[in-house]
Amino acid sequence: MNYVARTEAESEAAGREIARSLPRDAVIHLSGDLGAGKTFLARAIATELGADPLEVSSPSFAIVHEYPTRTGAPIIHIDGYRLSNSRREWLEIGIPELLAGPGVKLIEWPKREFEEFVEGHVEVSIRVLDDGSREINVSQFSR
Repeated sequence: MNYVARTEAESEAAGREIARSLPRDAVIHLSGDLGAGKTFLARAIATELGADPLEVSSPSFAIVHEYPTRTGAPIIHIDGYRLSNSRREWLEIGIPELLAGPGVKLIEWPKREFEEFVEGHVEVSIRVLDDGSREINVSQFSR
């Protein structure tokens, strides 16, 4: 799936459509430059899946946020940028358990190491175009 979003409303609509197409307990890698709209898109996806949009924020300081949903399974939101490459840190935080657990997992700034803990993921890349609109590409990856 590919989208070109010229407005925030179009980006939100794309996020909602992406959410409706996700498999159960999906792992989503959100990539794009700083300011491309990763957290904005994560909020739209999480909202469509039943999270309170007021609770969805960048996980930069906490590294991991968990959002309850109306359907029961939480949404896990992870900031890969601040995670070191230390396997010990990942184990202490519980990254393998979070990725294997129920609910959709949204990972901003994903690292290759995330692939070690899951069979596949949905890749969502956001690119800011010259006119300020966003090109959003969605593809499936499995190992």
